[in-house]
Amino acid sequence: MYVGIVIKEVRKQKGLTQVDLSDQSGISVRTIQRIEKDEVEPSIYSLKVISEILGVDFLKIRSKYSMTFISKLLGINLNDPSMTTQGKIQIEERLQKIESHLLSIDRTYRKNRRMLRGVLYATGAMAFGILASWIIWMLTRSY
Repeated sequence: MYVGIVIKEVRKQKGLTQVDLSDQSGISVRTIQRIEKDEVEPSIYSLKVISEILGVDFLKIRSKYSMTFISKLLGINLNDPSMTTQGKIQIEERLQKIESHLLSIDRTYRKNRRMLRGVLYATGAMAFGILASWIIWMLTRSY
């Protein structure tokens, strides 16, 4: 089952429309539609916001496929039957730290992307202004 399908089903069970979810999350209706159709992969930040509104931990659903990678990264055998309760608690703490770091990286990426877009718009506007000024100067010059 894909994350988008799960989001759609939980949203319907909670009695929310896509517009309601959009209003509460700040994510556009079109983006929510595309996430629910699995046309796009939601960002970690979007997933976190949606999961808080719907009351479901989608990060765990999403990371289900990456648990093998995480276990190798952490050097832990998650299927070890001899693992103690304390060991499981330590794993959960480490996963929460990883989740926190991923959210931080995602927020930084989004912030930098918005800032870069602003810089590109400003640069384009300046280039257009310079070009327009040059054209006007060329047209007003005496031949």
